[in-house]
Amino acid sequence: MIRSSRLGWLLLVWGLSACGERVDGMRVTLGLEHRAAHGVQAAGGERSFTRADGQTLTLTRGYVTLGSVELKPCDEALGWRLLKALSPIGTAHAHSVGSPLKLGTPFVSGLERPDGNVLPLGTLRPPPGRYCRARLTFEPADADAEGLPGADSGVDMLDHTLWLEGTRVPAGGGAPQPFRLVTSNIATVDVVLDGLTLSEDEPAAERTFALAWDTWLATVDLESSGAAASVLDTVARSVAMSSATP
Repeated sequence: MIRSSRLGWLLLVWGLSACGERVDGMRVTLGLEHRAAHGVQAAGGERSFTRADGQTLTLTRGYVTLGSVELKPCDEALGWRLLKALSPIGTAHAHSVGSPLKLGTPFVSGLERPDGNVLPLGTLRPPPGRYCRARLTFEPADADAEGLPGADSGVDMLDHTLWLEGTRVPAGGGAPQPFRLVTSNIATVDVVLDGLTLSEDEPAAERTFALAWDTWLATVDLESSGAAASVLDTVARSVAMSSATP
C-alpha cells in the first residue's frame, strides 16, 4: 500500500510539473490602438474635445511609452495551488524580453497614428491554460524602444513615459493657452481579458488594447505641479480591450 501511494504521488507530481511547460504552437498576438471613448474618431494629428467644465482642449502632439505587457493566468483552485506548491519540480518564467508570458520590448505610441490603426506589439508563446488579465506597464523609453520620434521632431522620448502638447481654451472663451506635459513616471494597469484560453484545440488568439485619448485630460488640473503624473495615471486607466485585429 505504501509503495502504491508513493507511486501515485510521484505520478501526480510529474503531471503537475508538466502543466507549466511550453507547448509548441501556442501563441497570442497583441496590438495597440488609439480611439475616443465617446465616439469621435480622429484621422491622426491634432485631436480636440470639450470637457465637462466647458474647456476646449486640443492635443497637437502626444506620445506614450508602453514598456511591457504580461499575461496573468486565472486564479487556480486552492487544492490545485497546494499540490503545485508541494511539487519538487517548478516552472519559472523570466520577466524579460522573450519570456513566454511577457512582451518586454517598449513601444512609443504617437497620436499621429489614426484612430483604429493598430500598432503590432508582437507575439507571446505562453503555455496552454486560461488567462484572465493582462498587466500593462507604462514606463520611460530606452534607446531600444520601437517608434521613437525622429531627432528633428522636437520630441525627446528617451527616458520619458509621456509627452503631451496642446492648447486650452477656457470655458468663457479667449485665446488658446499652450501647455506641455512630460513625465518619466511609471504607471501599471491590469486589464480583464475576455475569455482567453489556449489549448491544443485552440492554440492561437489575438488581442488588441485601446487607449481612449479623449479621457486623458478630462478632469486633470493642467496648472497643477503634478499634472503630467496625473495624466499618465489617466492614460493607464483608459486602457480597454478592442475588437480590432492586430
